[in-house]
Amino acid sequence: MEQRSRPEANFFMSREIPITAESVVSWSETPVSTEVDREVVLMNVRRGRCYGLGETGSSVWRRLGSPIRVDDLCRELMLEYHADPAVLTNDVLTLLENLQEEGLVKVIVT
Repeated sequence: MEQRSRPEANFFMSREIPITAESVVSWSETPVSTEVDREVVLMNVRRGRCYGLGETGSSVWRRLGSPIRVDDLCRELMLEYHADPAVLTNDVLTLLENLQEEGLVKVIVT
């Protein structure tokens, strides 16, 4: 069976640049976001999917409006949430990787 590549499928293969604590990340060009009851709801129009981020995820999302280093982002969040640094960093990296896989955030190569 012949496989055909769809352009939108190739767009979302964004794991090419792994996210680390040294990465600089920001919103990608594709998501549409709004706030509902102080929580961010994202929509990826190309995929036709919506995502609710919850309180902590919304806090992360708001900080991605301007490019930010992941370790700086984690430092800011630790001040706000007083969380264990290792746990917080792991959770933030996981969230960012998920958002990257969905084409909602990008890594900025410096």
